[in-house]
Amino acid sequence: MEVQESTNKKTVGEGVRLVGSLAVSLAAMLVITFLTLVDTDTWQETFFVITMVIVALLNVFTAVLQGSSYGLAGVFPSTCINSMNSGQAIAGVFSSLARILSLLVGQEPVSCGLIFFGIADCFLLLSIVDYIYLTKTDYYSEVKNECRSRSKEQEESGGQPRDRSDWVFYLAVFKKLWLMGATYGGTLFVSLMIFPAVTVYVTSTLPESRWTEVFFQPTITFLLFNLGDWLGREAPRWVPWPGPRGWTLHVFGACRLVLLPLLMLCHGTNKTFPTVFNNDAYYIVFLFLLAFTNGHISTLALIYYPSLVDADELEVGGAIMAAMLGVGMVVGSLLSPALVALWGPQ
Repeated sequence: MEVQESTNKKTVGEGVRLVGSLAVSLAAMLVITFLTLVDTDTWQETFFVITMVIVALLNVFTAVLQGSSYGLAGVFPSTCINSMNSGQAIAGVFSSLARILSLLVGQEPVSCGLIFFGIADCFLLLSIVDYIYLTKTDYYSEVKNECRSRSKEQEESGGQPRDRSDWVFYLAVFKKLWLMGATYGGTLFVSLMIFPAVTVYVTSTLPESRWTEVFFQPTITFLLFNLGDWLGREAPRWVPWPGPRGWTLHVFGACRLVLLPLLMLCHGTNKTFPTVFNNDAYYIVFLFLLAFTNGHISTLALIYYPSLVDADELEVGGAIMAAMLGVGMVVGSLLSPALVALWGPQ
């Protein structure tokens, strides 16, 4: 197994973590794809247990993949981080378009599931191939060598090399990144509190039609959100504001909380929470602002965090940012049922 020497301990190498997590995710998705072809009516409980185990495995290795990816991206220029972050939003746009297309052609759910899972399998396989190809390029070698040189210089100038597997080292990096990490995780916390748990209950104010009954939610709630998120992640290429210093970025992120009551006040049928905005335009604007700021602030946080740590702290810093993201996602998801309850009976 590929390992990296610390002062007195060994850690799993970058390649093993990235390729390994992708390979396990691919294997899990292949099992799910196969199960779409199997009649599970006679063993529903077993099928449920298998599905939950697979989902748990996917979540664990996705967390490993995210932490390793952020650590690797932090070594490269900020445009690389931006591209990686934008890719996540493009995946959302792609899945939303696929869902709308499936509704247009009227495919059966089993066929749609098989197609969607098959596409996921192909992309996971392509990701493995792309990473292996990346490690063979001259640019990758140059960047990694430069990072090792900077890290060695810092260790030599600072005396004894630091043990990167020591909790003291992690704590030192966390102290540098806690505020940026909190803003990063808080961005997803705010978004997931209301999207999609509450926003799926927003209904159009237009007369009843195929648009309002079938396409309103897939197009406005999901496609619009993913497009806004993508544009927000692309915006820092041209408008890198707010900057990494001071409190502007963090206050800007906290101000997103105001979008929660605004979206709660949008139109919906059979709701007990008051309705103030009886026009689809309000919902479209509020949702787009939620999506755009979600992409913009999260991308800025990822771009800025490498400037707050030393070269030998980049990988640990990426893992900490990924952990903060996970905390924000979990807490936001856990609190979303409270907003659904406030929305009213369905």
